[in-house]
Amino acid sequence: MLPAPLHSLEATTNAANIIWKPETGCIEFGDLTLPALLPSKTQDPYLHQALTNKTKYCRVLWRVVSGSRRWFVQLMQEGIAPAKHEQACGEIVGLDIGPSTVAVVGDNSASLVKFCDTVVQPWKETRRLQRAMDRSKRATNPHCFNANGTWKKGQKFTPSKRYTAIRTEYAEVERKLAAERKRAHGELANQILGLGNVVQSETLSYLAFQKNYGKSVKVRAPGMFVEQLRRKAESAGGQLIDLHTWSLKMSQYDHTTEVFTKKPLSQRWHVLGDGSGVVQRDVYSAFLARCVMSNTHHPSHIETMWAAQKPVLLQTGWLRSEPAKIEPSGKITVAWQPARATPLERVVCKRGLAAGHGLDAVVARREPGDPGGFALRTPCL
Repeated sequence: MLPAPLHSLEATTNAANIIWKPETGCIEFGDLTLPALLPSKTQDPYLHQALTNKTKYCRVLWRVVSGSRRWFVQLMQEGIAPAKHEQACGEIVGLDIGPSTVAVVGDNSASLVKFCDTVVQPWKETRRLQRAMDRSKRATNPHCFNANGTWKKGQKFTPSKRYTAIRTEYAEVERKLAAERKRAHGELANQILGLGNVVQSETLSYLAFQKNYGKSVKVRAPGMFVEQLRRKAESAGGQLIDLHTWSLKMSQYDHTTEVFTKKPLSQRWHVLGDGSGVVQRDVYSAFLARCVMSNTHHPSHIETMWAAQKPVLLQTGWLRSEPAKIEPSGKITVAWQPARATPLERVVCKRGLAAGHGLDAVVARREPGDPGGFALRTPCL
């Protein structure tokens, strides 16, 4: 069996072996000189600002793009990555992450946005490619299958040229989805951190998400989003606080009566116990998450926060004075619902962006063929 090809190569310093020359924008590796394709300063000022810092070491790696191997260089810079936008330091943001939506409540904002709405999984196309690969594997490797069509244990199949071509096409589809998903995660995380760098959210059970909403988790990857948000919050001088789900029960709690009432998943609006109105369930959970102190509900604190947040909820439409109809099943219908597609940046006057993707600045370069102009932080060679 042939060994796997070398995927990356890096040096320990920028003084020997792989050397980045900022004057020429080239990589020197022995007698080999490789120029990097860099955008101009007007096209990407953030990249050129990051390049002003001293380069600690370089890493050269390859990635498969459209079936072809592309080479990239990653530069590890000294210092903290420069910030692109202003940041709301010290502010607390409540977050409620669902399988397809994200509710965000800040000091003067409340929003319910679709989770990764730009990531559209072409289920029909991917299923077609998977079936084509399976047919090709069975046709060219009949010795690997039993009479009933199941796989023989211990058998190894030889991929045909057609199978390899289809597999490359399928890998390209998934690569584009992964790139767009990562871009959408970063954009949403930056918008949230523009409201505050201290984010409070319930601890998610990713196993339960995968079990109940498998396709949605595959497309949106909430676990990866939470980890990226955590890293960005810490880089911005804040933190992501995980709240105890079972003791707080954000979706069941009513601060007006201090009672926990279990509701069916189909009931998306919560009737306040004092009869003052109905509030959207996810937005209300995000509000309660914002008010939590030391993993405990404090009714007096929540009441104070509710008085300040109520005008914002009324203005955005997530709080209604009364429902239009309450069916015997418990389902609540409101007279008017706000547009779910309202982007989060509309409620952020000056949207803040977390300081880069890590503590060290890494060079950025737009990769050809990526959807939505996703800019990889790695220049092409």
